[in-house]
Amino acid sequence: MRMSRVGLLSLSLVTLFALGCTGETGPQGPAGQPGTEGPSADPSISAITPSKAFVSRRAEVTISGFNTTWTDAVTLDFGPEITVIEKKIASPTAIVAEIEISDKAAVGARDVNVTEGGSTVTYKGAFSLDAPLEVSVEGTQAQGSILIASAKQKDLSTPFDLTYTGDGFFEPIVYTNLAVSGSSGIFGSVEDAQLYGVSMLVFTDVNTPAGAADIAVASGPQGEEILSPAPGGLQIAARQPTALTAGMSVSGTVDQPFATLLYSYTPSGPGKIISVEALADSADATTGFAVLPSSGKFSEIIAFEAAPTIEVGAEPVYFVYWDNSGVSGYNIDVTVKEIVPAEVEPNNACGEAQAVASLPATLDAFKMADKDDQDWLVVDIAEADVGKVIHVVTSPGEAQTDTVVEVVGSDCTTSLGVSEDSNYHEDFTSEPIPTPGKYYIKVSNSTYGYSGALYNLSITLE
Repeated sequence: MRMSRVGLLSLSLVTLFALGCTGETGPQGPAGQPGTEGPSADPSISAITPSKAFVSRRAEVTISGFNTTWTDAVTLDFGPEITVIEKKIASPTAIVAEIEISDKAAVGARDVNVTEGGSTVTYKGAFSLDAPLEVSVEGTQAQGSILIASAKQKDLSTPFDLTYTGDGFFEPIVYTNLAVSGSSGIFGSVEDAQLYGVSMLVFTDVNTPAGAADIAVASGPQGEEILSPAPGGLQIAARQPTALTAGMSVSGTVDQPFATLLYSYTPSGPGKIISVEALADSADATTGFAVLPSSGKFSEIIAFEAAPTIEVGAEPVYFVYWDNSGVSGYNIDVTVKEIVPAEVEPNNACGEAQAVASLPATLDAFKMADKDDQDWLVVDIAEADVGKVIHVVTSPGEAQTDTVVEVVGSDCTTSLGVSEDSNYHEDFTSEPIPTPGKYYIKVSNSTYGYSGALYNLSITLE
């Protein structure tokens, strides 16, 4: 019986193997390279899941161990400003912890420590914190400034509360459940909001500490707010205000959109009325000043107007120049003046009317002391002026001084007309003058409400 070729080949291999095994043992070969060290049997932390969380939030974190025998006696440490609210031993090698992260917690990586029975295992840099709010800024990040800021919500589990009042036409939109806060000397307001982004105005007081500053947005109904901070989101530079002298012009440059320039002025004495004005070499510029008291705080702002006129004490005041149109690349000349009031009190009734020596007359710095105040003036009309009209214009002063003008005959009763009160300030022309004699000009507050005090007055015969 013939063997197959496969069988013969198998037999040959067996034979060769058998013959080789009968040979003498060869010499000892050189020692091999040492192998890698096997895994340590010591307990350790192998993973933190998730490995990242947001500041000012709660999070559930799982700590996975290797060769551990964890029990309820373990204590956990995630570093400063993180509190372990609850922990559960899921197994000897797994712990589930609920943690609360303070809004003061520093962002970045940190160690996680698990301690039991005097023995601690550490996973270095295993857990990191991130700010939920990302802020970008336009304007001058410096003391005494106004900034345009936008903030992006990175924590997608926490959209902003868009509850608001107003319609954006007759009443401004106000986001009632959103508020802006910050480090000492910094506060702001939400101007527009979407689910994951807000636009803000941010104010930095004159005495705001220089350096990194925090800013945050609180969202939600009162008592249920969720804070989204941006630690170090602002970088505030120190700056000294430029001192102004009455009657002297000081130059400045607006070199970037929404830039601010800071000025100060010390009145020559108490009870002064001062005005400040900026002349720009750009027709597109929108000049404006925020006037702050000696505290330098925006929360105590006196006015924001193009050319404010204010009554001040003896303490310094600050002027923050800000072009809210965003136009830049132009120069301004800033001038401050102290005004001698033309008003002579008492002039609160027809019988106390202040005489106007001649017409035309321009009278500065009259003041509505309160909502019931009236200012009376008297002019003498000659025979040659019969048939003419008395033209009275009130002007700032303060932009929101809301005046009403009436021209009254010599009997203090007969009216030659009352202004329409269609705006804060009036441009009023009386009925024709019927006879020569004394005519009275009465300026009073609008029934819409008392909101400003100072105004200027011009009177002409036409």
